[in-house]
Amino acid sequence: MNFTQKLDYLMEKQGITRGGLSRATGIPYTTIVGFYDKGYENIKLSNLKKLSEYFKVSLEYLCCESERPEEGSIDAQTEEFAAKYASLAPEGRDIVNAVVDGLIRLSGQTEQTPEQPEYIREYLTPAAAGYASPAVGEDYIMIPKSSDVPKNADFAVRISGDSMEPYIADGSRVYVRRTNELDDGDVGVFFVNGDMKCKQYCEDNFGNIYLLSLNRSRSDADTVVSASSGITVF
Repeated sequence: MNFTQKLDYLMEKQGITRGGLSRATGIPYTTIVGFYDKGYENIKLSNLKKLSEYFKVSLEYLCCESERPEEGSIDAQTEEFAAKYASLAPEGRDIVNAVVDGLIRLSGQTEQTPEQPEYIREYLTPAAAGYASPAVGEDYIMIPKSSDVPKNADFAVRISGDSMEPYIADGSRVYVRRTNELDDGDVGVFFVNGDMKCKQYCEDNFGNIYLLSLNRSRSDADTVVSASSGITVF
C-alpha cells in the first residue's frame, strides 16, 4: 500500500474525514488534499510526524509502501517503552515483567465483568419526510444501543411521511450522527425554521441549499434555502 492508501485506511479506522484530520493535526486541508492530487513524494517530515503521532503509528509504517495495514510497525509510544526496557538491568526487567503480568491478569478479570448496557436517545418529535413537523423541546426516550445500532450514531428519530420512500419508510427509525461536514448527496435530518426534515442534501456554488425528497413523486416536499434568505440550516 502506498502513503495515500494507508492514510485512507487510517482515517476510515479512526472515523475521520480529511477536514477532521486537518483540524486534529494542524496540517492545512489543502496540504492533505495535495497528497492525493499532487503526489506525496515531497511531504514534509513535520507533517509525517504529526500524522504518526495522531494515528499512533511509526514513521516507518507511513513511509514504507510494502507494509500492509495489519502489518504496520509499532507506534512511537511502544517503541519508547521498548527502548527504556532494553536499558534496564536484569533485576529491573524482572520487576517490569511482574508488573505487566499482574496488569494482564487484572485486565482478564475485568473483562469477565458483565458489561453495562448502553443507551441512545430517540427524540419523540418526528422528522418530516413530506410534511413539516415542529421540532419543539427536548422530548426523548432512552432506547438500548443494540448490536444493530451504528457505533457512531448520536441519536435516533422516527420518520413521518413518504417523501423518502422506498429507501426510508414512513414510521421507520433512523440513526443520526452529528457532523459539521456534508457532501452533496448525503442524507440527513435538518432543522429549518423550526421544522425537522429528513432529506437529501445538495449545495450549489452560490451557497444555495437544496433539501430533496428521494421519492420524486413527492417533489412538492423539497425545500430550497437561498444563500440570501438569512435562514440557517442545521
